[in-house]
Amino acid sequence: MTFNENLIREAAYYNWQNAGCPFGQDEKFWNMAIEQIYGSKATKSCCSKANSTKKTATSKKATTSKAKLKK
Repeated sequence: MTFNENLIREAAYYNWQNAGCPFGQDEKFWNMAIEQIYGSKATKSCCSKANSTKKTATSKKATTSKAKLKK
């Protein structure tokens, strides 16, 4: 499954604003946006805390996902 990072970023931003702009909860809002857009199965399968598509890729799987987004 490929993800549209800009779509996720925008949804996460609006979720964060609606929650009152809390500090230090970026991953929570990022995952919430993915669930809203792609469903809960997406966050369980590929977007756990250890392998978030938002963070800099450290694993081969995450690097591949980011490369697909750039195309």
